[in-house]
Amino acid sequence: IVQNLAFLTGEDKLQEQGNAADNVSVILEATVKELVGDSSLTAIVLNTKGGEQTLEVDGMFIAIGLIPQNEAFSDLMDLDSYGYADSDESCTTKTQGVFVAGDCRSKRIRQVATAAADGAIAALAACDYIDNL
Repeated sequence: IVQNLAFLTGEDKLQEQGNAADNVSVILEATVKELVGDSSLTAIVLNTKGGEQTLEVDGMFIAIGLIPQNEAFSDLMDLDSYGYADSDESCTTKTQGVFVAGDCRSKRIRQVATAAADGAIAALAACDYIDNL
C-alpha cells in the first residue's frame, strides 16, 4: 500500500487486517513517479521522503482520494461541509430537474454498487420529472 499521507485513511478494520497480513507492506508519505515495464507492469518508482525507491510489483490498483469536485455546481445543489452534494436517497437537489448520483453525493458507503444504485434512482427521478413537465 502506497499512501501519500503520513497515515492511512481507510476504514480502521481494513487497516488492522492489512497490518496483520504477512504479504502487505505499507509505505507512507510516498507518491508514484513512474510505472516500469514494456508489455506488463514490473515495477513502480516512488518519490519518498528519503528519495526515489523502486518497488517490484506484478500489478497495481489505483485509488485517488475522496475529495469531490462539486464546487462548480454549488449554485444548483447544497454541499455539505466536505463538499459532497447534500442529497438524500431520492438523489434530488434543491434545483428542480437536477439530480445527483454516485460518490459525489453525501452518503455513508462509497462503492460501485451504491453508485450504480444512485444512477438508477436518479434516472427514474429524472424520468418522473420529465413526465410531469
